[in-house]
Amino acid sequence: MRTNPLSFLILLMLIFACSEKSKLQSVHPGDIQFIKVDSIQIPYLGLLNLMDVHLSTGQLLFYNQQKGQLVLGNMKGEMIREFSKQGDVPDSYGFFPLGAGKFSSDGKTFTIISNQGVYTYDMDGNLRIGGRHKISKLPAFSGRASSDMEFFWVGDRILTVGAGRGEHPRNTTEFYENYQSLAWFDTLERQVEQFMKLDENSVFRNGMAHDISHLTPKMAVAHDRIYFVQGIEPALNIHSLNPPYEKVRRVEFGIADYSFNQGEDFKKADPRIINPDMYSGRIENLKVTDQYVLVSFFPGIPEHEQAKYENLAWVEFSDKSRKDYNPRMLVMDLDGNLLTELEIPLQFSERQWLYRDGYLWFLAPVNLEEEEDFVKVYKVKLGK
Repeated sequence: MRTNPLSFLILLMLIFACSEKSKLQSVHPGDIQFIKVDSIQIPYLGLLNLMDVHLSTGQLLFYNQQKGQLVLGNMKGEMIREFSKQGDVPDSYGFFPLGAGKFSSDGKTFTIISNQGVYTYDMDGNLRIGGRHKISKLPAFSGRASSDMEFFWVGDRILTVGAGRGEHPRNTTEFYENYQSLAWFDTLERQVEQFMKLDENSVFRNGMAHDISHLTPKMAVAHDRIYFVQGIEPALNIHSLNPPYEKVRRVEFGIADYSFNQGEDFKKADPRIINPDMYSGRIENLKVTDQYVLVSFFPGIPEHEQAKYENLAWVEFSDKSRKDYNPRMLVMDLDGNLLTELEIPLQFSERQWLYRDGYLWFLAPVNLEEEEDFVKVYKVKLGK
């Protein structure tokens, strides 16, 4: 008996759909939790940002923002060396990295990106390859040299956050019509290309002025997709990795207690000032694993509770607010369907964490109760 080709195709599609549904149903929310596997404590007096972890060579890369120094440690709890490539040295990356430095696959070099160019150094701090961008006018990108601002290699190009001030003031409609969130750094041609305008349903198209820092995306590249959250907006955007970057899906998070800044009237906004709303909810980090999309967030402080924080310095405010309003993590499947929500333990930074080699690596927050002469990183597994 001959099989109808169309019937056979439909049967295959049904089998595939059932298989995928079965995989999703096999992940029970109760099976997903943080399991602390290990911790690494490295002697160091000073504040460090976590940049990268390379498991097979046992190396960790940090950045001292106050001194502009790169710091290398290992999983034996030893500091290997620190050096600066900031400023006027011949092989300098410029004045500040745009994001976290990243180890090469073999762990023998690491790469730093900046407004000036792309630079790859060995473990002794020698420049191996790289140099300045070859464009006449580079947008004034902003970034942070920590693991919540990770860049991604795609062949010989780098995909990164490409957000900044732009040529239009933030209290004009033109700013939001022309805002582009991401950028390609071509490391062979040394060209820079911005792309990804604001989604038509984004809150940042609501006719209000928004602080520039509130728009800066958290993004990741995985499974031939771009995953990103537009600043403080509680929504996951999934796009194809290749032009024209077709939108696969947009998922509103729907977090009941998440309150975030909705902007201010154009006439009241000063375009010269960056003044983030410290009471606002924040999306702190986004990573994608083989199974999950992970998004950490601070839910924000309700207006009627804000008065008790008014006279606190930023470090004290940050410490108290995260104890009062515990940061959490959304665990979703690769299409953005929510599986569970986890409270982030207070000994884990909700902003500075990475996914590497099947593990999450969390930097420990600053201890305000006593000065510590070490930096600590936790190795964590998602499981039961």
